Amino acid sequence: MWTCIKCGRVFKKENQPHSCQKVSIESHFRNKDETRELFNFLLQQIEKQIGKCKIFSLPCCVHLFGTYDFLAILPKKDRVELRFALNRKLNTPRLKISVPMSSKVFKNCFDIYTKQELDNELMGWLKESYHLKD
Repeated sequence: MWTCIKCGRVFKKENQPHSCQKVSIESHFRNKDETRELFNFLLQQIEKQIGKCKIFSLPCCVHLFGTYDFLAILPKKDRVELRFALNRKLNTPRLKISVPMSSKVFKNCFDIYTKQELDNELMGWLKESYHLKD
């Protein structure tokens, strides 16, 4: 594992290309009060059910880091989009899209509109991603 001395992000490979640019979390949620509430609830559930994590607010999205960068959260006007890696493509109608990242890892994407969608099934997948080793 390698930690960038400029931004503090941790990567699998030394000197992995990335942007060190950060933005405020507030900038992602400007005029998106309900989405911010959903984001805050998600953070509470992750800490309660999965574990502690660091938050990195980048220009593209908000990343959560446990053992590694396990979840990207893209705030939208009426929802949050979640992107997380698993060692398989999920087979559920809830899935927006699944993209292979390697021969072993898939990026699974979900749109979340309500707190009720952050149920045990989804939290289980996030926990699996949090602990993923490839």
